[in-house]
Parts: sequence; structure tokens; C-alpha cells
Amino acid sequence: MTDTARIAQRELFLARFAHLFEHSPWVVERTFDSGSVGAGDAVDALHAAFCRTLREASDGERLALVRAHPDLAGRLAAAGRLTADSAKEQASAGLDRLTDEERRRFTELNDAYKARFDFPFIFAVKGRGKDEIRKAFEERISHDRESELNEALRQIEKIVWLRLSGDDPAVPATPGARLMQRLDALAQFTAEPGKLTRLYLTGEHKAAMEQVRAWMAEAGLATHVDGMATLVGRYESEPPGAPALLVGSHIDTVRDAGRYDGNLGVLAAVQAVDELHRQGRRLPFAIEVLAFGDEEGVRFPTTLSGSRAVAGVFDPATLDLADAEGISLREALLAFGCNPDPAAISAIARNGGRALGYVELHIEQGPVLQDAGLPIGVVTAINGATRFSIEVEGVAGHAGTVPMELRRDALAATCEMVLAIEREALGRDGLVATVGMLRPMPGAGNVIPGKVSFSLDIRSPRDDDRENAIAAIERKLSDIAVRRRAELRMTRTYDEPAIAADRSMRAALAAAVRRCGYRVLELPSGAGHDAMAIGGVMPMAMLFLRCRDGISHNPLESITVDDAQVAVDVLVEFLASFDPDVALP
Repeated sequence: MTDTARIAQRELFLARFAHLFEHSPWVVERTFDSGSVGAGDAVDALHAAFCRTLREASDGERLALVRAHPDLAGRLAAAGRLTADSAKEQASAGLDRLTDEERRRFTELNDAYKARFDFPFIFAVKGRGKDEIRKAFEERISHDRESELNEALRQIEKIVWLRLSGDDPAVPATPGARLMQRLDALAQFTAEPGKLTRLYLTGEHKAAMEQVRAWMAEAGLATHVDGMATLVGRYESEPPGAPALLVGSHIDTVRDAGRYDGNLGVLAAVQAVDELHRQGRRLPFAIEVLAFGDEEGVRFPTTLSGSRAVAGVFDPATLDLADAEGISLREALLAFGCNPDPAAISAIARNGGRALGYVELHIEQGPVLQDAGLPIGVVTAINGATRFSIEVEGVAGHAGTVPMELRRDALAATCEMVLAIEREALGRDGLVATVGMLRPMPGAGNVIPGKVSFSLDIRSPRDDDRENAIAAIERKLSDIAVRRRAELRMTRTYDEPAIAADRSMRAALAAAVRRCGYRVLELPSGAGHDAMAIGGVMPMAMLFLRCRDGISHNPLESITVDDAQVAVDVLVEFLASFDPDVALP
């Protein structure tokens, strides 16, 4: 192509798309110059390319883009100085027809928001009513600055999608884009305005479950809710009645959560089945999509209740455990509309050949995939974990009167122990050790600490490595205590064995990743999942999806539309090619 032709194409591209990003044509220019798309490409490819450019921009560039947007129903709108796109969008939401009281309230919100964050409130208003916009405004103004800037960028991506697709209903969203839209919609079911908090067996859990149930029905899944409040959607086999491959995750959250932990695995599975349904494809095995409700263990002093029931290892004594309000698990299940009878719960178990295995997609919750430049990875095992409560006792004394060489400083001994733990973990492949809590006593600035209590969490994908590391750490800590004339007490408080992913299913997932065009990276899971309970009784495998900076259990959780598309593509490829006779022993 000649330089003249290239320049002409660039001018055409800018003329068509420069308006998408408010007063920021550099995003479109940079996207064209990358050579990744052209003016004739499909809407979904264009949108993905523009979002990639935005995500790869510097922090300063992204902030400048956010600041380039106008206030909603603000002074520029009143003066008729909005861009054509913004004017049309605000008018579609009724923001050009406010009463005096409504305009006063929006002005107050705009001023307060900009004073707090130093950039304008951004919301994809197309198709939304002014009351809904105002409510979102009032909720988001309580966010911290980092999470709100992240939300503003997500809203810009939505606005660009809406501007690209225009008013033509024939323009389809990609499966990845539909998945992201549903994840956003599911995040609205929360107990705390402005924060995502959805605990097991609450009203928010039930409302979210009903929304997922509706999406399952759209995807051709027949649904029911079992006795532990797990939502089950079955995509029947051809011929009907074959055993099912289980695919799922959880829809409960921690307090002030991100929107992808757990929810991604459920909705990506629904989206994958929806793709098969759209193609009219039935498989020689059934698919059951499971939406568990008790993975996080926030409300009750137990966890994995739903997945333990599916595995057939649920302990009926758990039904008597109570939450902070004194409501037992049994009572909460009854109020939710479930039957917590032990016999009914026992019938949930997928034993006797009812299930072929279990597959779970989850955000990585770590930075390994991001560091490798890969969107998706295959899990080798869920790490086993051991926790200790440790006490180191020396002698408290006056900070000014006890010479250094005569001290029995419990905190100094503890510090040496913490570094010894770190050195031991660094020398063992795949093993991690964490001191997360440390409490020196008496905790006064002018007193030598006489006692310290601290926690130790050790995890590894191999139980023998973990036990060997524990033995080595116990020896080193004991040596330090003797040398520093301190007493050491170590109490093991928790033990969970490692669960290895099934080799055949893991290989099938890796093959699907490879066929979708990605290098296969295998990595262990340092966190627990529903797969941990199920993997003890049937073949289990997991996929990890890249999440920005490895952040999880936090409103800053973030994945891209591109990566969401990869997740759906890999799941569809895996399901469509899965052969139970080959994949299972």
C-alpha cells in the first residue's frame, strides 16, 4: 500500500470514529496506527481494539480522557455546547427536560462529585431513565477515588460500544460483550448501595439467583434449585438422560466485593451453553451449570455447603450452625424456600455415575497470567493449606534501662522468625508462606515486647512439600527461640489437603486453549474454590482468567471484554470436543 493510500485510509478511519471518545481522538488515531483494525471491520473487533488502546494508555492519558467528558445535565448542556453524541444521549435519558428541582439536584451532585474526585461523573445513559441515573450518581459518590476512576473507564467502554452499534438492533454483541453486560447487571443485586455485598441465603442472593435463572432459561437450560440453594441449569444430552458434565462456580460474595469472583464462572458457563444452543448443538452428555451460594463462607461459620452436598460429603451437623443474628443454616434454608431435610440433601450428591466431572472457570486472583502476557491458564491443583497460631514469649522490660545484650525481646525474635519463614518458602517451588497477623504485647512504645502472637499460613500444590516445609520451619523457629532465650508455642489450627486436577480433563482443557490460539500455561491455585470440595469425589479441572494486577475480593477487580471472549471461546471449544470415554479413566 502506498503512503498516499495509507494516509487516505487513516483520514477515513478518523472521520468515522474520532467522535467515539469525547474530545480525545488520540485513542482512535493510536488504534489505527497499531494496524490491528480497519474501517471495514466488525463492530465487536473495533470495540475490542479501542478498549485495548485505552487499557494500554498511561494513567495520565486515561485520566485526561475521563476529564474530557461533560457533566450530566450540567452547564454545558444548558448552554447547548455538548458534542452531538452527548447531546443525543442525554436527551434520550430525559436530561434535557428536567424540572427546576431535578436540575438543582444534578447540579449539587456534579459539584460534590467533582470536588471529591476531580473528574466528572460518567454513566452510559442511553436507555436509562433520569431517576435511575440520579440513583447511580448518589450511590457512586461514596466510592473511593481509585475504584471510581476504574468504574468511569468501564462506563466509557460501554458508551463507545453503544455509539459504535448505534440504533441498529441487528448489530450483535459478541459473546464476551454479552457476558460483561450480564456481569455488570448481576452486580446490581447487593445489600449495600455503592458496594457489592451478596451473602448466602439473603434476599439479594435470591434476587440474583432468579436473574441467573432467567438467563439460563434463555440459553435453553431447564432449571431447579436444590436443597442447599444451588441453582442448577441442565442442558439435555442427545439422546436424553445421559450423565452430566458439571460446570459452575458461585454467586455469593464477600463484603464490598468485586463483580467477577465466582460470578464470572457461572455466567461464562451460561454463555458457553447459550452459544451451543444458538447453533442447535446437543452433545452426547448433558451439561449442568451450577451456581453455588456458599463459597465465601461470610454469613455462617462454614463454607462450600452447596458443593459439599453435590460431592456427597455435606455434614448434617452444619445445619445447626448460626449466623451473627442467631439464625441457623437450617432456618435460613427454610426461609429461602429450600428443603434442608438431611435425606433431601443427601439426594443432591452426584454419585453413582450421575456426573462425569466438574469444571470451574475463575479469575486467577494473582498476577501470574498478567506477567506472562496470557489471558487464560490451566490449573494443575488447588493448594493444600496449613495454618498455625504461634506465640513467642520473652521478658518485658523498660525500654530505657535494659541493655541490648541482656534483653529477651519477643518481637525481635519474631522478626527473625518471619524472615526465616520467608527464606524457607523462597527455596521451595510452588510453596507460599504468609505471616498475616502479628500482635506484640503489651504494645507500649516504652516497653520491650514480652510476648508476640502471630499467624502462619502455608500452602502448596503438593502435600509432602508442605509437610516438609512445616518441619523445616518448626526446626528453624525452635533454633531461633533457643538462641534468643524465648519460649515458642506453635498450634496447628487448620489443615486442608491439596486437590490435584484430573490429568485427562486438564489435558482436554489445555487442548482447547491451544486450539483457540493461546500458549498453555499451567499454574496452581493458591485459593480455595468449590472445585476443592468436588474434586475429592470426581474428576475436577479448572481454568483461570487473567485479572488486572491479580486484584480480587476488592471492587477494583477487573477483566477485559477481550479476555471474557477468550473465556467463552475456550469453554465452548472444550465442551464441544469433550469425549467422556477419552477424558475419563
